[in-house]
Amino acid sequence: MYIPFETIGKIIAFFCTKNTKDKVQNYFLELKTTQNCKYIEKNSKKVLKKLKKEKNKRKLRVAFLCSDETKWKCESLFKLLEKSEHFDPFILTTKTNAPKNSSKQMNSKEVLDVYNFFAKKGFKTYFAYDTLKNKFIQIKKFKPDLIFYQQPWYIETQQGPVVSSKFALTYYVPYYITNVSSPMEYYLRFHRYIHRYYVLNDIIKDFYSSKMKNGGVNLKVVGHTQLDYYLTNKNPKNPKNYVIYAPHWSINYPQENYATFEWNGKEILDFAKLHPEINWVFKPHPILKHRLLTQNVMNAEEIENYWNEWKNIGLLYQGGDYMDLFANSKAMISDCGSFLTEYLLTNKPLIRLVSKNACPYNPSAKKVVSAYYSASNLEELYKLLDKVILKNEDTMQDKREEIIKELHLNSNNAALNILNDLKNELDIK
Repeated sequence: MYIPFETIGKIIAFFCTKNTKDKVQNYFLELKTTQNCKYIEKNSKKVLKKLKKEKNKRKLRVAFLCSDETKWKCESLFKLLEKSEHFDPFILTTKTNAPKNSSKQMNSKEVLDVYNFFAKKGFKTYFAYDTLKNKFIQIKKFKPDLIFYQQPWYIETQQGPVVSSKFALTYYVPYYITNVSSPMEYYLRFHRYIHRYYVLNDIIKDFYSSKMKNGGVNLKVVGHTQLDYYLTNKNPKNPKNYVIYAPHWSINYPQENYATFEWNGKEILDFAKLHPEINWVFKPHPILKHRLLTQNVMNAEEIENYWNEWKNIGLLYQGGDYMDLFANSKAMISDCGSFLTEYLLTNKPLIRLVSKNACPYNPSAKKVVSAYYSASNLEELYKLLDKVILKNEDTMQDKREEIIKELHLNSNNAALNILNDLKNELDIK
């Protein structure tokens, strides 16, 4: 019997004092989460049993639910499943169910853009959001047997893992390579609802397991599909020797707070303008513009002028397929999170811009950043720009090679590991 614990909690909290309101609501929210976990576990057993019976009669349908082409990091897995005689992969383009006025909110045109991104790749693609009627389409309509999620937040309820568990097994490959120790990485309800949560390495698995209420029983180490790029693209064609400036968006965002644009954004642009002999690339986080505006760092005119100045001296790159860009670079300047690990396998130097308010790194990311140069102020930054960018002095190369081997980043084929995991669980020979 379904009990509306969350609703009950809100009603009771209404009559509570300010000091106890949150405690009451959180208590009933946990009751709801536990109830949903039991519901999902029961459903998953039935679905797995059903799929084991049907696996030899037809290809199993694998849906990838996507709302943002810049967060598409499962290309190697999708293409591998396309080649498999056991699976039929397809894309479902949807929109985020984010609050109004949120930077994560989307319109119908953006949903169409995501659809076209995948359609142009030749991938089998469907709309899971009706752009004419402005309404979500239930995933069940597409008859998926397995569903891969792109992100854990702002998922419409009817498309989420609780409802979907009734007819499909659910999987999660993060669109980024985790680096923070924040509960946002392991403590959301989504992380307990998902059937399988694929993680980078044993260090991450052990760290998450120690924090998760389910003990991390749904975690599986596979590597990361984004890093599969380096297995097949070892020698880039026509290297451009780009220097990439990639600023993060998290200005005054306590769960991360990695952004350092306020103390170095203008200065890095000025440095770039002084050195036109360098092939510059400006690779801002997709929502940096919005954050600069809402946090009163710049007004709209200043933001557009800043972006245009980068266009005038180099390449402004805002797409999701950026691995070729990384491979064709000679260095990166960044305060981003996922890029720290993604860029490591280029074995090129990275100048890490440090925020004094940043959320602590997880144990795996701590090892990664130990192989990079770090600047916490302009004096340190200018010294590193001179040493690493202008003089091409790189004293950390051996350290990077050591960390790559220690974390097994150059030996894991994540797509193949996931495929094998699916086949093992489904008893596919």
